[in-house]
Amino acid sequence: MNGKKISPYINRELSWLDFNSRVLEEAVKKENPPLERKKFLSIYSSNLDEFYMVRVGSLLDQSLSDHDFIDPISGMSSEEQLSAIYKKTADMDKLYLEAVKSVFSTLKENKIHHLHPEEIENQEELELHFETRIMPVLSPMVLDGKHPFPYIANKSIFCGVRMLTKNEKKRTGIVLFPNNVDMVIFLDSKVDEIKYMLFEDVVLYYIKKLFTKYTVLESGIFKVTRNADLILDDDAISDEMDYKQAMVEILRKRRWLMPVRLQTTVQSRSELVKNIAEELSIKKNQTFFGYPYLHSGLAWDIIPAAQEKNMGNLMYQRIERVYPRGLIRGRSIINRVLEKDSLLLHPYENFEAVIDLLKEASNDPDVISIKQTLYRVSEHSAIIQALTEAAENGKDVTVLLELKARFDEQNNLNYAIKLEESGCTVIYGKDNLKVHAKSILITRKSKRGIEYISHLGTGNYNENTAKLYTDVGILTSDRVIAEDLLNFYSDLAGNERQEYQKLLVSPKGIRKSMYELIDNEVFNANHGGFGHIIAKLNSLADKGMVDKLIYASQNGVKIHLIVRGICCLSAGLMDYTENIEVKSIVGRFLEHSRIFWFLADGDEKMYISSADWMTRNLDRRMEIACPVEDSAIKQRLKHSLDIMLMDTGKGRDMLPSGEYIHSCKEEDFVVDSQMLLYQKTIDEAKKQKAGISKSGSHSSLRNRFSKALIRWANKISPDLNV
Repeated sequence: MNGKKISPYINRELSWLDFNSRVLEEAVKKENPPLERKKFLSIYSSNLDEFYMVRVGSLLDQSLSDHDFIDPISGMSSEEQLSAIYKKTADMDKLYLEAVKSVFSTLKENKIHHLHPEEIENQEELELHFETRIMPVLSPMVLDGKHPFPYIANKSIFCGVRMLTKNEKKRTGIVLFPNNVDMVIFLDSKVDEIKYMLFEDVVLYYIKKLFTKYTVLESGIFKVTRNADLILDDDAISDEMDYKQAMVEILRKRRWLMPVRLQTTVQSRSELVKNIAEELSIKKNQTFFGYPYLHSGLAWDIIPAAQEKNMGNLMYQRIERVYPRGLIRGRSIINRVLEKDSLLLHPYENFEAVIDLLKEASNDPDVISIKQTLYRVSEHSAIIQALTEAAENGKDVTVLLELKARFDEQNNLNYAIKLEESGCTVIYGKDNLKVHAKSILITRKSKRGIEYISHLGTGNYNENTAKLYTDVGILTSDRVIAEDLLNFYSDLAGNERQEYQKLLVSPKGIRKSMYELIDNEVFNANHGGFGHIIAKLNSLADKGMVDKLIYASQNGVKIHLIVRGICCLSAGLMDYTENIEVKSIVGRFLEHSRIFWFLADGDEKMYISSADWMTRNLDRRMEIACPVEDSAIKQRLKHSLDIMLMDTGKGRDMLPSGEYIHSCKEEDFVVDSQMLLYQKTIDEAKKQKAGISKSGSHSSLRNRFSKALIRWANKISPDLNV
């Protein structure tokens, strides 16, 4: 450490880049199937696109408008953060380029061939294809006084050319690609192989055909990333202004925000790159070179083609999603939940149960109303369909549709219109708060009186991402929780802020209660007891929460954090965080659930939530944390946390320096928590189907795992006597 004192605080932006580097590591790992490695490359690229659009865009705005701004956690200025980001991005790109080379080589070995135009045997046929199918849709332009540099849309790929006229004058040419062009060109191939070229490569190969009157000196493919950090400001909208129309205007303005990054296939800085960068007002450190291709969505084109060719062996083995434990497909979910709470564990358990619940409610004559919050919804959403059917069946349906869900605004605008046309009441939030809470409230009037069914979850009501993200949800008929949800929806409708009995509700409510729960662990640790916290979340980036955890660690509270992405706290640092361990799991599924567990002197407290420990979630959004009170559900969730803390396959442990290393592997027993939780879910589903009691025999794998878990649990928590 060269005598330099390590700070317990980590910069948010650099921590996020470290997370994306862990995604990139999965592309490097040769034990991952080849097409999954390709998928991780695409995820890395699209992640970085969004990071530059939002976070770098925001920092650039700050640097222009507030030169005195200092990051409250790391103490870095906007300029210092930007400089560090550009350097780290360049370093990560070196690993990315090596990973691309390795992945393409492995795919080639498995008969998936990425061909360049010069490798095509029939050049005459290729040339004819270019002249008849590609050339007519291109927009070549020579820049001069009458032809200024064109508008380049965000994330657009285009071709740049440096040329000479016949009288030796220098010119720059630009070739714009159509928005709807297929960026991958599949070639005729054998039944068991795939051959393809990239649109961008073909254009570059025949670039001289587009500028026949010029001598082409240099050409390359470029991609522009623009600032997209423009959101709808409620304070700037009058009460009479149409909220949907205001969002349409925001989306229009976002197209014109300043560029923040330039990527190119050109290997190094040249006159062509310099000219294009100057036209886009891009600085030298915002330009990144040497990419083999710039179509970041390549994996999403190749994978369907591979599936059609029965190349499933190049991907993860398909998993069998089961219906949630305790529920039976085809039987009433409402009646079952009226008897007992149910836990939904996605993606291992099928999200279909949530859709089935809404379908049942829409056709149940006893159901009076359905209220639901929607943040990100899939295309062709079954959730939307169920809600519209409920309204058409005479139910009172109220939907909070968040129009400010970044990059889903247009999709949500379209759904807002559809819901309103079907008779649903659509509301768009309250004050200047984004609504991120995930909840459904179904109200029934039966012979027994008014009954409620509530669903509270950690993830979006999106059946597509529910197959890829780990999330949890609880179905309950608890009346107090239902009354809290009634107050929550009343608050959303514009009434005065409500008091809540069981639910923790942001702004302010979740922070206040989490502080109290942490302080209680400190009290117990200081009065002869044992303080222990396990928190699973996506991001820890709030100064107040970081300081509170440091305080708890300094007072002897044992803290285990499972943080997928941003973590602004350094673990294991003497005098600050020596009692804190941080683990990040990056695997097949995106870890998305938020679960918070507190020992509470043996009276364990647990919550699931839509909120991370970030300032925006705690202070500037409407979020919900729901208590887990059913003992069986609490046990299942605690056991899943224990398994994740044991992860030695996809888990990385944070060092005091803030770096991450792969978790150590004891006794050659590798635990992939996601696959183990999946297997346990399948086993339990089979038991339920076969009517086998929980006391049935365990597999040797589970016996072996259980022994390892007991050793681990007793090591960190001897007072629990596991």
